[in-house]
This record gives sequence, structure tokens and C-alpha cells, in this order.
Amino acid sequence: MKRSKVICVHIGARAHYLLPKAIHASGHLHAMITDTWISSGFIRRILFALPLRSLRALAGRYTKALSTSSVHSFGIWFLMYDFYLRLKYAYSWKLIILRDATFKKKAAQKVLQIKEATSVFAISYTALDSFKVARERKLKTILFQIDPGVEEENIVRKLVASANILTDWHPAPLDYWEQCREEHTLSDVIIVNSLWSKTGLIAHGVTAEKIVIIPLPYELESQHEQFQRSYPSAFTTERPLRCLFLGTLTLRKGIHVVIEAAQKMQGFPIEFILVGRSEIDLQEMNLPNIEYAGIITRNETNTYYKEADVFLFPTFSDGFGLTQLEAMAWQLPVVATNNCGDVVNHAHNGWLLENIDADSLVVLLKKLIEKPELIRSCSEHCLSTVRKFSIEKFTEDIAVIV
Repeated sequence: MKRSKVICVHIGARAHYLLPKAIHASGHLHAMITDTWISSGFIRRILFALPLRSLRALAGRYTKALSTSSVHSFGIWFLMYDFYLRLKYAYSWKLIILRDATFKKKAAQKVLQIKEATSVFAISYTALDSFKVARERKLKTILFQIDPGVEEENIVRKLVASANILTDWHPAPLDYWEQCREEHTLSDVIIVNSLWSKTGLIAHGVTAEKIVIIPLPYELESQHEQFQRSYPSAFTTERPLRCLFLGTLTLRKGIHVVIEAAQKMQGFPIEFILVGRSEIDLQEMNLPNIEYAGIITRNETNTYYKEADVFLFPTFSDGFGLTQLEAMAWQLPVVATNNCGDVVNHAHNGWLLENIDADSLVVLLKKLIEKPELIRSCSEHCLSTVRKFSIEKFTEDIAVIV
């Protein structure tokens, strides 16, 4: 079979370059186009030592799994531009639109320059310009759709209208979704990570035959295999049930459900640790059983996973929810919903909330406080779950598509 030559258009270090690494492992990566690539180990060490988390995070803009010779990046100029936008617009649609527009334009210019390619593989919302060039060059177009698209925004709109909590969430500009639809039209294949995402896209007119479901993988490391988790025979005020919520604190991910559950469970031997950038007013978390850790680096997340007893993921919509596998890699059972990737097997490696509300979560958590052995039992099945979502299987599935 003739080897494909894939150009991977990849903004940021999403899932630590999972996609280009998988394409490379399959033998099909021709080139990766990305915004920032820090190939110098000396510079990465300097960045990692800096006090600002946003700067330290840049140390992760590299992976030894990819040859620097195959990487096309935009150098220091785009990095400075990104910093300027973050300082001026913080986390806003203005920042996203301006940054992505610049990335799309420069990426398309690179696609035009790279010869002998057979296909362009790009991530949703940053693929349009590259796909237009690919179509002109008669290259295959493969879109990696990270979520259910506009259907997810419709869900969040309803949450914002009904939830009694302050949030700085804003809907995307109409042009954003128009470009998204154009990406779908120009795609030969659309990869999604869950049936939930596929259903959302079909609801808004995407042809079902175009869509392929490939669940996200997770690579277990020796530190995961060697970790020994233990639970107390009973949860007490001195040793409460530790519930971790890690990710952006948004209504979409159910942060308001967690906070309301914390309100209802004051006086119980339980604490809620919330980690990540918040889209809600910090005053909402001002409860004695809530600890807000803020934004942390990738390396710091391991400590929180190891110290927790249960991982909370009461999402209303997620393309997959890789944190489910990250948590289970540390033998941490997950409380999830049906609105994401199919990872949790109810009462086997975690629990699924049939109704995504505080009362349902409280009932479950009270049960786990009363019977710690239920958590221990689910913890024992977590590693075997993660092994099913292997890098090797993901690579094989990607190779079939490209």
C-alpha cells in the first residue's frame, strides 16, 4: 500500500501532540505545522523555572517523539503576538478569533509551500484556510472535530439561562459557526471521539457517512503502574472523602452542580478540590468544604490526582473528556455522565449520573462516604480500563483514515 504523506495542522500542544505523534507512529507524517515549537532544551529549562504559569506552560511546546526537521512553526513572532492578545483581551472570543485567524492564514501559507503531500489533517476551528488550499491542490482533507459543534453551545445557552450562578461565558460570534460549517463541507472525513459528538454534528446537518468515531487514547507510564492507592476504612472529619474537579470551571462541565452539592453537604466528612481556570465568580466557591487551587501546570496535576479519592466529571457536553482516562491512570474512580466519551462503566470503574443535578450527586457521594469499599472496588478496575484506550489502537485507527 502506498504511504500517505500527511500535513498535520496543529495549533498549541493539544493532548501533548497526540495527533501528530500518532500519524508519525503510523509512518504517514510528512510535516507538522504549529504555532510555537521550543526545540532548545536550554530554553525549555529556563521557561520551566519562570514564576508565571503561562510562561512555564510553553516548556511543553515540544516533544522528542517528533523530529524538529519535520516541524514548521512561526517562531518568536507568533509567540509575542499570542502574549499581546492574552494581555489585551484575556480569555475572550476576541482573543480566540484574532489568534486563530492569524494561525489559519499562516498555516495555509505553509501548506502551500510543502510539496509532495497527499492529505491535510487539521483540528476543528483552525482548519478552514488550510482546507481551501488542500482542495486547490486536490489533497485529501481530514478534520479532527474536538466537540459536538454548535449543538454544545445550544446546551450551554440553556444552562446559562437556567443556572443561578454568575458566569462570564459568552456565545461564539455567528461567523465562527459559519466557518465551522464550511470546514465540515470541505472535509472528506470528520473524526470525532464519541457518539455524543457524532450525534451533535448530525443534528446540525453533517452527513453521517463522513463521520468516524475514534476514542482518544492515554499512555500509561511506569509511575501509574507503580502507584499504590489506599482508602480509609471510614471517612472522618480528619480524613474526609476528597472529591477532585479538574478542568475549566464552566457550567458546561457541571461546576455549578458540584458547588451546589458542596453547599448541601456541609457538615459531612467531605471536601471538594477545584482545579483550573474559572469562568464563574470566585465568590460562588466561598464554602468551608471547597478548596480552589486555581490554574496549575501539567506536571502539578499528578499530585492532585494522587491525593484525591474520587474524580468528578458531571459534564453536560464534552467531545470525549480525556481527564477521565488521566484520572483512571492514577486508579481514581470517575463520576461522569453519558454526554461525553464512553469510558465509565457504572459501578465498575466509576459511576454515571442519570440526572445531572446536585441532588443526584449528593445521593451518590453520601453512599460513597458510608461505603468506602465501593470506591476501593472501582479503583481496582481503573488501570485495565485505561489499557483499552491504547496509543497503539488509536494509531492503527488513524492510519486507516489518513
